[in-house]
Amino acid sequence: MLELDRHLSQSLEQARHAPLNVQRYGHSWVWVLSSDAWADAGRWAALDSSSHPLLAVRRALDPQLRPWPEAAMTLLPFDAGDPRQLQRAALLVVLRDLRSAQRVHDDLRYHQAYRQFIGLDHGKAWSPMQCVRLLQACSHPLLQGCIEATLRGIPAHLLDAACVAATRVAPLQAQAQRIAGGCLSY
Repeated sequence: MLELDRHLSQSLEQARHAPLNVQRYGHSWVWVLSSDAWADAGRWAALDSSSHPLLAVRRALDPQLRPWPEAAMTLLPFDAGDPRQLQRAALLVVLRDLRSAQRVHDDLRYHQAYRQFIGLDHGKAWSPMQCVRLLQACSHPLLQGCIEATLRGIPAHLLDAACVAATRVAPLQAQAQRIAGGCLSY
């Protein structure tokens, strides 16, 4: 508070560009931010992403999402959330073809449709290290098999609407066509 009193104009200038945290007795007391930032926050809070195609995939996915084998689940960072959230996060990494830990971290912090797909609460965020561990787990063959098996149960039209990376949709559809056609030869 004393710091704010001493350097009020400098602090207010800083608040024009980024929210300024004012602390009292060593704890956050109030945030100072510009009216533009406040209006943006209101606009983002009013955003309704319930019609996003990824959420249609989640609605189709949730009833059929069964626990994966213990050996596969131990690869996931359990300190990041409950098992179903971790399963959906691994599925999202594959569906969106996320390859960078920094991108995963940023997307899980700011992309509202991704957060809702996984089921993250408003204030919850994963650490960069948890995102690194998630990416490493998704590259393991055992977990890849679980992900592929789970995605086979999602209707192809939902995956198309969600703009799933073509490299993921083609093998799944080819597998479904081979089975549906009664031909199991490769």
